[in-house]
Amino acid sequence: MDAPESWDRPPPDIALADLFERWLPGAFAATGQRAPAGTPLLRVSVSGPEGGAWELALDGTRLLVEPPGRASPDIWIRLSAADLRVTLGATDPDLPAIVPAGWSAGKILIVDPRDIDLVRQIAGRALVEIEGRRRRRFALDIGFGKTGVTAGRPRTTVRLDSATFEGLRSGAIPPMQPLLDGRLKIEGDRALAMQLLLLVGSRLGRR
Repeated sequence: MDAPESWDRPPPDIALADLFERWLPGAFAATGQRAPAGTPLLRVSVSGPEGGAWELALDGTRLLVEPPGRASPDIWIRLSAADLRVTLGATDPDLPAIVPAGWSAGKILIVDPRDIDLVRQIAGRALVEIEGRRRRRFALDIGFGKTGVTAGRPRTTVRLDSATFEGLRSGAIPPMQPLLDGRLKIEGDRALAMQLLLLVGSRLGRR
């Protein structure tokens, strides 16, 4: 859902199990919103300390969080615990801020209804890497659709440096400009990468 102001960010040191199993469902319920039919089922797999896997499904006014089931999710996100915390707002001296100011955990982890049709057009698994300082690297591995969530490895990799990412995040650089001038590198399926960039551009355009 398009998260309202009441979706504050969780404490940066919150236990990940508490984040998924209690904080997110409670925060969504507090908004009083009703999810539209067809909202994608999201699986998040976290590696490293406190790692685990959770599936997030919207059912009316409830956000249901369960262990992964046998059915394939619509979207599968894989990342490390450290990178998840940076995504939720924790600071890392070697990485830029990952999400725009004012974005909440709900806006990060739940698909906006206006993006559902676009999301369902994407099929494949992609890896996004942001190069930080001192060899630190943020990595987000995301699969869309049956093709993406069952793939053994990413079909495309998108790489960019911290300065370029910061420009995109802040809106100082148009979403497609780094691709045109070579600051954004794509290895593999360019069509899939372009679909992912369109989705990111759509979300950033509604700050």
